[in-house]
Amino acid sequence: MSSRQLFIAQLGACTRTINAEIKKQIVEVGAVRTGRMKNTTKVKVGYDFGRDIFFIKDVNSQFYYKFVDEGTRFIKPRLITDKTFNRPRVQEALDKVYDKWADWYFGDIIDRQFK
Repeated sequence: MSSRQLFIAQLGACTRTINAEIKKQIVEVGAVRTGRMKNTTKVKVGYDFGRDIFFIKDVNSQFYYKFVDEGTRFIKPRLITDKTFNRPRVQEALDKVYDKWADWYFGDIIDRQFK
């Protein structure tokens, strides 16, 4: 498997870890009543090969996720997204993605210089 393929596979693994951890975070902050938000929330991590940037493509959830996450005048902010990205397992998953990215990106540059 090429280093680019390993990087893409690691992006998928990172996405799965973040999805598992955001569900745990929703429960931990007490944002679950019916379980619908926990069961439908999905995060997609991506990489734009043309611009060489990582991005969170989407936090796809119920309409009210944004209000629970960021709060309103009447709803206390739960900061679900921020807390999720500060979790140790998410940080480890992101570190692995960056490692695979560096292997691919810098390996590719070195290969081009010596061809």
